[in-house]
Amino acid sequence: MKISILSFDLSHNCLGRAHLLAKVLSKKYDVEILGPKFGKGIWEPVKNDNSIKYTTLPIINIPNIFKKIDGDVIYAIKPKGTSFSYGLIKKFISQTPLILDIDDWELGFFLDYKKLGIIKDCVTFWNFNNFFYTFLLEKLIKFADNITVSSSFLQKKFGGVIIPHVRDTDFFNPQNYDRNKLREKFGIQNKKVIMFFGTIRKHKGIDDLISAIDFLKDKNIVLMLVGVDKKDHYVRELENLNKKYIKFISQQPFEKIPEFLSMADLVVLPQKNSHSARGQVPAKVFDAMAMGKPIISTNISDLPKILKNCGIIIKCGDVKYLANKIRYIFDNPKIARELGGKARRKCIKEYSFKAIEPKLFKIFGEYDLKSIK
Repeated sequence: MKISILSFDLSHNCLGRAHLLAKVLSKKYDVEILGPKFGKGIWEPVKNDNSIKYTTLPIINIPNIFKKIDGDVIYAIKPKGTSFSYGLIKKFISQTPLILDIDDWELGFFLDYKKLGIIKDCVTFWNFNNFFYTFLLEKLIKFADNITVSSSFLQKKFGGVIIPHVRDTDFFNPQNYDRNKLREKFGIQNKKVIMFFGTIRKHKGIDDLISAIDFLKDKNIVLMLVGVDKKDHYVRELENLNKKYIKFISQQPFEKIPEFLSMADLVVLPQKNSHSARGQVPAKVFDAMAMGKPIISTNISDLPKILKNCGIIIKCGDVKYLANKIRYIFDNPKIARELGGKARRKCIKEYSFKAIEPKLFKIFGEYDLKSIK
């Protein structure tokens, strides 16, 4: 059976979820990821992964689009114009089963805008992924044959089966990396390394983390922000703070993520309490868990449940408390190691490829004519 996975943009970080699901499904099915490119090429972190086939879709040439979407099942990632709407039209034309994956509350991102921003966005009617089309497509979710989601917030809102941002815990294994050698390479041998890995956005609370580090006044702390886009306006704002303890490191291929995380002493996920953050589970929590790192996170979305008994949860925006917990981790290396060990064991048990395969294969098995016969 062939699965056509539709990503609304092959050039940006939304491709990460499609790539993850493709990696799991490709163990049993023929899988292809299709979508338009609104950037220069395939998203940098996954472009070198030759195990997954990518096909670029034109934005306007409808007959050509539906000719290329030739899977026995369509798996649309996000209820967006250039993924879910393509899947819906193909479903109604050819009766191809359509499964929708929702890993963010897309309208939540728009609701974090000011009202004027939403109005301006709606005026760009040629943008099939704007607020108007996203609002409309959310109303059409009921026409999907099946739904997968990444969080309990999304499950309550849309139904479906929770498929977390799982990780290959055989590949994400701290024993595979020489931590000291890598730290020497970056000149951080004797530093206390806090790491944030992923796309920098305001709702992810990096400003709170910086304020907490300033509060500590510890010259041995280094904050590594890995995966930044130097062209991004918010990243430039952070650079303009001129904090000597921050290292800005560009986007890295997926295969480099465990290598960087091996250097970290602590991973902090200071998500803010925003509309967009409530529906989102940051995939990077599973990277850190798989690599056995102590994690401090805010009490947003499913993070308290995910990190129960294996991480530290704090209130959103409580900078002083965050600073105290950072100090606590650095002052208690034994507890830090214990938390990291528990996090890895939980990741293997609940958030690994092996843990999620039966659930995902069961969903697609319903449409596998070979298995039915």
